[in-house]
Order: sequence, then C-alpha cells, then structure tokens
Amino acid sequence: MGYLIFKGVSTTELPSVAVSQMPSHKRGAMRYTEYYVKGRDGALHVDEGLANIELQVKLVLLDGDPAARTAVNAWAMGTGKLISSDDLTKAYKASVKREIQWNRVPGNQGFFDTATINFDCDPYMYEASETEEEFTEDGTITNPGTAVAFPLIELEGEGDASFTIDRYQVTILGMEENVPVFVDCENGYVYTSTGTMEMVGEFPELQIGANIVALGSNMTKITITPHWRWV
Repeated sequence: MGYLIFKGVSTTELPSVAVSQMPSHKRGAMRYTEYYVKGRDGALHVDEGLANIELQVKLVLLDGDPAARTAVNAWAMGTGKLISSDDLTKAYKASVKREIQWNRVPGNQGFFDTATINFDCDPYMYEASETEEEFTEDGTITNPGTAVAFPLIELEGEGDASFTIDRYQVTILGMEENVPVFVDCENGYVYTSTGTMEMVGEFPELQIGANIVALGSNMTKITITPHWRWV
C-alpha cells in the first residue's frame, strides 16, 4: 500500500490511518498572456510559466477512532515537502489550503470515516534530500533535471570577489574573510548573517546538462545547493 510523507511525517505514522487512493502525478498547465494585433491573424502568446497543480489523496480511518481524525487534521496543515512512496527521491513544495471534509461511509463491518486531502503544489518536483557541491577550484556542475534550476550559492572570499557560472559573471563587493555570502538565485537576494550585500551581474541559472564553474579573483570557495527541478 502506498503512503505519503508531508513535512517529514509519514501517513504510516498516523494512528489507524490508511491511504485508500494515492495522488495522480500531473504537469501544470501552461500560463500564457494573449495579445491581439490589429491586422494580424490569431494571437501572440507570451509564456508566463507553469500553473500550480493540485494533488488529491484519500485517507480512511481503519477503526473510526476520533483521535485518528484529529491527528490527520493536524498533519495536513501548513506548508512543507510532500513526498510520494512511488518516488522517494522527489518532493513537491506543497500547502494545504482547502478545508478537510470527513464523510461517514458504510462498510462490511459498519461505518468508517474517509477524507480527501487537497495539496496545492508548485508545478515542479525537487530533490527530496538536497545535495551540495563544493568548489575550491574550477569545475563543472551537471543539471540532471528537466528544467533550469535556481540555486542557493554560498561564497567565501575577501574584498571584491568574483566567480562565473557559464555565461553568468558575478562580483560580490566588499566581502569579509570568514563571513560567508549567500546568493539566493530563486528570490534574487544576496545576504550574510548580518545583512544584505551588493552584487554586480545577473543571478546565475543552472541550465540542463553541464555548467562550468570558475572561481575568479579573491574567491576561495563556492558551495552550490542547486535546487534541481523536474516537471
């Protein structure tokens, strides 16, 4: 029987609960903005990326224990990683936003309770256990996913220190020795433990396949948490 892990807790750990229907995997719908030009047939489409997806799972209480129902209600709250037992290497960024409706259903030995949980998910799957790659000299990082990745990059250096990932040339101004600088490429933010930093250049993206990493002047170490993605 399949199971789900949400925020680090498996349905197998919930008392008297079983999964009666696992979620079907989906690819999010494409979002486009349409523009109609006078004198031109058809529409121009601007790609706005993928829409979120909704994954549904149906749970059943094996013995009608009210404590099991409240345990499920508490489990299916908030935001976290959602992992399915059919691929424990991948995880969705998921939230439970909708209400949970419990239903009493007749069975061979009386009534039992069921509920459908709706997970609102980012359209991409990510590594369930994220990896890091360290560079103290030039090297290559390979994107095994099916989409461009937006990494978190940790830097060590001093002064105006630079690095390059493929076509992206980046300089961090005024780095201090033994004070790591973090480049959050997904959210467009550069910071240390005490505040923000100034960056020159574009936030790097990791393309599918090999990406060349080069340490520039005054840069001593680069640690990349890649955030690999799959559709």
